[in-house]
Amino acid sequence: MKKSRKLDHCLNCGESLLNDENFCPSCGQENKDQRVSIGIFISDFFSNYINFDSTFFRTLPKLLFKPGSLTLVFSEGKRKKYIHPIRLYLIFSLFYFFIFSLIIPKNMLDTFLSNDRFIDDDFISINEGNKKKNKLTEEEGLALAEEIETASKNPEESKSSKTKWKELKILAQDSDVSMAEFEQSLQESSWGIGNIISTEKQRAFIANSNLFISGVARNLPLMMFALLPIFAGILMLLYIRSDKYFVEHMVHALHLHTFAYLIYGLGILGITNLNFSSGWVVTITFTIVSVYSFLSFKNIYKQSWIKTMIKFFILGHIYITFLSLGLMTELYITLLLM
Repeated sequence: MKKSRKLDHCLNCGESLLNDENFCPSCGQENKDQRVSIGIFISDFFSNYINFDSTFFRTLPKLLFKPGSLTLVFSEGKRKKYIHPIRLYLIFSLFYFFIFSLIIPKNMLDTFLSNDRFIDDDFISINEGNKKKNKLTEEEGLALAEEIETASKNPEESKSSKTKWKELKILAQDSDVSMAEFEQSLQESSWGIGNIISTEKQRAFIANSNLFISGVARNLPLMMFALLPIFAGILMLLYIRSDKYFVEHMVHALHLHTFAYLIYGLGILGITNLNFSSGWVVTITFTIVSVYSFLSFKNIYKQSWIKTMIKFFILGHIYITFLSLGLMTELYITLLLM
């Protein structure tokens, strides 16, 4: 391992440097040799981007056991001693959404809608490029053809036996099925969503429902980050008479969401790895996050218990509304991008 990583010239602009110069006087780049071993590379990553040093271990106890204290010290200007709120948020949101993504099976939607069993991977295929053609067994093809023929000959009977999700998915993936034929089958099923999106988009969604779930999971962190200013704005309106700026409310929102990600992430680990009861874990983690948030409100805004309780419930109801709207918007956008 190298004892010194300083150079005699700037790697960015070529300016000559002295041994005691930490930064290039011409372009400002740090005077450090970037050709390093894997150990130093990993150490630099944690130090520069995640900051797992004494600062992290100073920050964590305050985050866990002193609701609102990190927000207060940030407002007081004590910012070098603890991890920056955005960096702290990114650490634990990365932890939570990584854990969350691991527990979502790619064929979850198919399993739920088919009300049957996990649809085989052969049925969760797509055409062209990443797509591969779906192949039916001879028996399945004959059975499906017979059902479609029976439905066309006996429309009255077909009303009582609507096209099932799995059958609709097979039709959506079959390139030999025309759009008109698929649209007719869609109308005879319970899965159409009207004129919200075109039949082509509905077919793409049904054929590639596994990709839809992964797309939703991928976009969820962005949606949650976009909702942070809304959360801070609600706080500002509820405490409009306080002397706090919007940024202070934003920092409070970051800290509350950071704590929630940590607790919910640990809850998911408990369910998946320790076989804890999901019902109990959901109840306990929700209670912990709610009590923590309430105490944080009380410690930061210093109003009476009754006023704090009222504003806490108002914020909760408003935020849940925005959360629901955000989730529906994300689902719709993901659907359009398929």
